[in-house]
Amino acid sequence: MENGIHRLRAIVDDMIDVSMIDNNLLSLNFQPVWLNQFFALLRDELAPSLSERHQALTVVAFPGSEQAMLADPERLYQAFRNLLLNAIKYTPDGGSITVDGRSLPGFIEVTIADTGIGIPSENQEAIFEKFGQQGNTLLHSSSKTKFKGGGPGLGLPITKGIITAHGGTIWVESEGFDEKRCPGTVFHVLLPLRTEPTDPKLTKLFKTVAPAAPETAQT
Repeated sequence: MENGIHRLRAIVDDMIDVSMIDNNLLSLNFQPVWLNQFFALLRDELAPSLSERHQALTVVAFPGSEQAMLADPERLYQAFRNLLLNAIKYTPDGGSITVDGRSLPGFIEVTIADTGIGIPSENQEAIFEKFGQQGNTLLHSSSKTKFKGGGPGLGLPITKGIITAHGGTIWVESEGFDEKRCPGTVFHVLLPLRTEPTDPKLTKLFKTVAPAAPETAQT
């Protein structure tokens, strides 16, 4: 019963987020953040699920990951958490997930690649739509981290809404769907390297973005 209550609350929270995104009501609280810290925290949070599925998560210390940028820490954490949960869910036991990226002029690109079952080309846009799920939902389990676990299909639409609200973009690449060959999937997130608040009233508070955080060791 307790698990059911938590699951129902999570679905309600997701529905509220989707409604805010659809009505352009998603407000962001920009603060200095470091991507390497995000992924270190996510690696710790998801460690039990990764261990249960015998999956390996590698976080590469890519250029720009240690650089301070202005973003909404709670929302951006939520977006990357959704992407990692998605990778865990659609990667068979014993598979691997790799977080990497690169620094571009004015942008940071983050990639999350898995060795999972892949996504059919005709579904690669639909997965970002509300209630969009691949495969036969009747065969899904009720867990967010079990193989092909079920859900309302709101995680990726919410992630796209959060990334878009930051002025970024998200897209996916996959050779296709194959549960035996497991061609894998790569999600790309492109975020503007914002170092000054868009609100001039806050500029005085962030004249200089805080110094770079200590580098996170590669795993």
